[in-house]
Amino acid sequence: MRQNYQISEQFPSPEEEEALSFPLFARKEYWLLHLKEDVLVPLTIRNHQDEIMAFCCFGQVKNRLITPFNAPFFSLYSTGNHEKVFLVSEMINYCKTIYNLPVQMTVKSDLDFYKFQNSISTLNIKKVEIGSQWDIISDSFIKQIKKKRKRRRLKALLAEKTFEIQEVRINEWEEVYEQNLSWRIEKGHQNFMNQDEMLKAKIEFPQSYHAFQLKKDQDLIGTAYFLKVDQNMIYVYSLITSPSIDSEEPSLLLWKAIYDYAKNDNISTVDMGTSMFPDGNINKDLARYKQFIGGSYYKKYTFEC
Repeated sequence: MRQNYQISEQFPSPEEEEALSFPLFARKEYWLLHLKEDVLVPLTIRNHQDEIMAFCCFGQVKNRLITPFNAPFFSLYSTGNHEKVFLVSEMINYCKTIYNLPVQMTVKSDLDFYKFQNSISTLNIKKVEIGSQWDIISDSFIKQIKKKRKRRRLKALLAEKTFEIQEVRINEWEEVYEQNLSWRIEKGHQNFMNQDEMLKAKIEFPQSYHAFQLKKDQDLIGTAYFLKVDQNMIYVYSLITSPSIDSEEPSLLLWKAIYDYAKNDNISTVDMGTSMFPDGNINKDLARYKQFIGGSYYKKYTFEC
């Protein structure tokens, strides 16, 4: 295998990205939303027939090669016919040889992190985070919920006639996101994308970026912004409700809306995001809440080598 491939610093063409169904976080235009092209290091592995075996991108930031950037986790395109750990290790070795810079990467545990750790001798774990995800296996969200009290609460919310879920239209996108950011600041959450960046993302990827707004008696009380990462996964970027109404648990209605969207679009996995405080400690209450509504835990590692 080592003699039948080559690594080049090139992005695949837009036609190749579409034909191969590249994940959102691996696409050139996604990276260009956040960084200038002259600091990007795209790595494409092709076989002797010039077919793409794998692709990922790094950004030169603060004397490091970093992936991802303004994305929740590293996104590798690969054909599935080759060992992912081997391919990523080869890319890292290439970066360290050519650029002589530290390489920083954030990966989910589905990459077989322990095998990956054994393949890179200088790997240093900088951070471990706890996340949650749904595997869409139930006919309805209410069946997915594990905690009986949460099921009863959802039924009570659905019985009320004052709540309404609406999709956020493009002409509302910035205004609703501004409220999302305001609530996040009020609750002490981190914000990674400002209004301009989120609007640019929606314009550039209209089929990937989506949002719901929750209203009660016509007043906005909650929002959920989520991304279709690829054909199989949705990533929930930010789901939040007004602090003034949190005690009623209206967030269950937003989670239901996302679950129904995923079910109707044949999505198999919904990444519910991490449950961490800004200081790096686990937000145990949030982690348990996601478990109660059907989520399962995963680990996310940020390492440097």
